[in-house]
Amino acid sequence: MTVLHARVLARLTGAAEARRSERFFADQGRVVAALVGLSVLGSAAVAAGPFILRHLIDTSLPTGRVRDLAVPVLLLCAVLVFESTVLSLRMALIARLGGVVSVRIRQTVNAHLQRLPFAFFPRSQQGEVMTVMSSDVLAAQNAISATVQAVICRLADIVVGTAVVFALDWRLSLAVMVFAPATLVIIRSGRRRLAALSQRQRELDGQLMAQVSDTASVSGALHVRLFDRVDYERERFDAAGAELLAAAREQARLTSRVRFLVNLGIVATMTAVVTLGAWLVSSERTTLGTVAALGGALLVSFGPLSSAVDLRSELAGAGASFRRIFALLDVPEDEARSLAVGSSLAVGSSVAVSVPRTRADGSAPGRAEGSAALGLDLTLDEVWFAYDEAVSGPARATGGPPHEHPGPDDPSWNLRAVTLRAAAGTTTAVVGASGAGKTTIAYLASGVHRPQRGRVLLGGVPLDAIPPARLHAAIGVVPQDPHLFHDTIAANLRYGRLDATDDELRAALDAASLSALLDRLPEGLATRVGARGYRLSGGERQRLAIARVLLQSPQVLVLDEATSALDTVSEAAVRAALDRLAVGRTCLVIAHRLSTVIDADRIYVMDHGRVVEDGTHRDLLADGGAYARLYRPSAV
Repeated sequence: MTVLHARVLARLTGAAEARRSERFFADQGRVVAALVGLSVLGSAAVAAGPFILRHLIDTSLPTGRVRDLAVPVLLLCAVLVFESTVLSLRMALIARLGGVVSVRIRQTVNAHLQRLPFAFFPRSQQGEVMTVMSSDVLAAQNAISATVQAVICRLADIVVGTAVVFALDWRLSLAVMVFAPATLVIIRSGRRRLAALSQRQRELDGQLMAQVSDTASVSGALHVRLFDRVDYERERFDAAGAELLAAAREQARLTSRVRFLVNLGIVATMTAVVTLGAWLVSSERTTLGTVAALGGALLVSFGPLSSAVDLRSELAGAGASFRRIFALLDVPEDEARSLAVGSSLAVGSSVAVSVPRTRADGSAPGRAEGSAALGLDLTLDEVWFAYDEAVSGPARATGGPPHEHPGPDDPSWNLRAVTLRAAAGTTTAVVGASGAGKTTIAYLASGVHRPQRGRVLLGGVPLDAIPPARLHAAIGVVPQDPHLFHDTIAANLRYGRLDATDDELRAALDAASLSALLDRLPEGLATRVGARGYRLSGGERQRLAIARVLLQSPQVLVLDEATSALDTVSEAAVRAALDRLAVGRTCLVIAHRLSTVIDADRIYVMDHGRVVEDGTHRDLLADGGAYARLYRPSAV
């Protein structure tokens, strides 16, 4: 029964993938069976009503005795009370079914979003995703309820009402058969146009939500005010809103026009039945009670048809919502997320984490004293990478044409045959001018992106062969602009390790030189940091991110220009925290200021996506090449 319901829903909404929606109805067979049972009981009451009414008019009323009227009147009241009770129970079950399905859709979409490759997010608008999770899921939930009403409840009423019409008087039922098909044709005629208008409304609503998402975010709101574009954004929103309103008005006009024609058809049918019935009564070929009862049966049969116009409009919108939901679910997931077996790499296997502490004098422990295990080799082997390829890959998998990677001379490559090695327990730096490919290396080294050619290896094992949980337990990243969630300090820190105790959180903050911050906050670890951590300074946000990675206790540390945006005082505090964090670990440092990496064990120099030099600071300066040209201006 749930399979039938899912397929009918898909058919009514125009969705092509009927079977795909069946999973949302899993284990709901009892609910649907209960709805069927209630519909049968309600239909029995519907069937009894006209016959009781005919008896009341033809038999009881002519006698004029109260006792003759009491029984049919009480029966009619009982039928109405019973039908109202059945309707109440039916609506409760429909609401429950719709709620279960909507939650499952949201759970499915959210789980899919978490497994998507990072390349999906830069090319998508957050507002569009939010529209799918909110209004599209709500439209799907409404469609579930509407479909149940149409398939189980209203269909039963129409079938029973039609059978009652024929049972009461076959001659009057012929008049119904002449006019009723025209009503159905009118309803079907507006389906395609309503579907197109609903699709347009969904698209405009998604664009509107995307604009709100952009301008209502912390960074978006800041830039709107920095550039004084408040009026510009208001005008953009008003224009988009006006376009959405125009589409809504057009849909409302079409719906009202179709509804008027349907009601006109119903009135014509009722007029024909009443006229024919009056003639039959006058010629004593039928009774007044039969005509009145048949009119009641017609109201039962045609009532659902009258509201079917609104149902069709609602289902047309739901069809657009289902297509958007399935389009998002069609985006290919990160293949690494589907790994079911572990690799031979022994990373992230220990739950116990020891946070490096400072000595009593405030200095950092030596490398040999570090509590973290010795790091692992991190190697990029002949790596080629292009952002356009990473972004377009998921789109191709949804049915696009076959695709070949660009040739080696194509300018779209961001990295070209890059080979570098960060030896276990050492610090390796990557430097170069803006746009040279430094941050891209950080993305690849941390497993956020995968190369189109070549390999990235951790401890000699390709990243593709390492389950994500183990990979991200082994590699910690401190980006230039760390993200803090709109939550408490404790919740943001536990992103590094979910089972960390409050004492471990405080130890990590102490190691990151944030004890003073915690002391001045009245709520301590329970203090909310605000959207993207804007209640904290840039240096505090950076050190909080360092404390988070300290709790993670990775064996490989990737620092992506972690101090380039800080003032001198904040940079000194962050550098001290990073020194503690780096003890005993393999460190890959992406640097803009070369003065921060002169002590690195090995330095790789990038230029236009290629490694052009590598060596120690002293050797590279002595060579007088690209590194020397970068270092001398930076040292001035």
